[in-house]
Amino acid sequence: MRPSALREMLSAGGPPARLSLAGGLPPEEAFPFATLAELASELLSGHDVRALQYTSAEGEPKLRSQIAEVLTRDHRREVATERVVVTTGSQQGIDLVGRVMLDPGDVAIVEDPTYVGALRALAPTGARIVGVGCDDDGMDTDILAALLADGIRPKLCYLCANFSNPSGATLSGTRRQALADLSRQYGFVIVEDDQYGRLRFRGEHIDPLASIAGDVVYLSGFSKVVAPGLRVGYLSAPEWLVRPIVLAKQAADLATSSLGQRLVSRLLDLPDWWDGHLALLRSIYAERADALTDAVDAQLPGRLRVRRPEGGMFAWAEILDDAVTSTALIATARRLGLALVPGSEFSVANTFEHALRLSYSTLTPAELGEAVAIIAAAFDDLGSVRA
Repeated sequence: MRPSALREMLSAGGPPARLSLAGGLPPEEAFPFATLAELASELLSGHDVRALQYTSAEGEPKLRSQIAEVLTRDHRREVATERVVVTTGSQQGIDLVGRVMLDPGDVAIVEDPTYVGALRALAPTGARIVGVGCDDDGMDTDILAALLADGIRPKLCYLCANFSNPSGATLSGTRRQALADLSRQYGFVIVEDDQYGRLRFRGEHIDPLASIAGDVVYLSGFSKVVAPGLRVGYLSAPEWLVRPIVLAKQAADLATSSLGQRLVSRLLDLPDWWDGHLALLRSIYAERADALTDAVDAQLPGRLRVRRPEGGMFAWAEILDDAVTSTALIATARRLGLALVPGSEFSVANTFEHALRLSYSTLTPAELGEAVAIIAAAFDDLGSVRA
């Protein structure tokens, strides 16, 4: 088990950096304080015992039913309430799936780079984690097909198909179909982590893998669209996998926060509010994504290449000067007051030493321009010149 650079940064002593492009944190203006305060007051002043009492490991029945209705609509296939499990954040969903599916020596496929929390959750299982390279269209399914043809037999394949954390890439429709076909042919489960799919602010919607593939564990939650502090996530799983997941959850935490579940359920009772809130989030992140990428284009030509996001919270940046590593750039930027996170943090084999994950979610457009100016100054301090 390796420590997470992101978690260590949040818990480290000493003064924090003045600006940060490191953590994928929603900004304060994305939190629905007034609505949550009103709903919490109603629940507590009305002595709603279910908001403060233990609940089942599977989750509040009404919330599970609401989630099943949303998934049935979004996936364009029936998702039964019995297949939905509410989790303590979707991070717990990754952990539970790893616990029940992977034994030491089993193989788990992940996109590379991949979500660092997935690497941390899967590592204790003792499974062999195999990375498959990505490009602007997400995981390269041709590489995966070659690995499978050579004899690798994974139990599961984990990926963020929409606006991947960290790369920001979205798996193309062609590759989604290819991955679905490979999962059927070779008998592995797809674990589709979809935290950011509702945060698309440009481009065309692509149906989730759960709508076209066979055995899919679909993970999502309300951290990125309501508030991380509520710790309410969820998963839907094939019928044969639900009971083992519930048993593992009973051992892990007994149940997800009842108050958090009741608040989310009440929010889902407000469809007009929900649509407006998602529109607000998309507007916030679209403006900030453009501010970041425009600033990079203007201030760092020939030094940093950044993919222009179509949704989510992250942009993947490649350092174009081979003489400058992310480690050196991050250390210099930190002295100038900016926190960054290296691409290697998201690597299966500690590669991507010339890459950064940039989160544009927390800073204002003006602050994002200032942050990019600090990166330019860090390049200057390192003596980087690229014709």
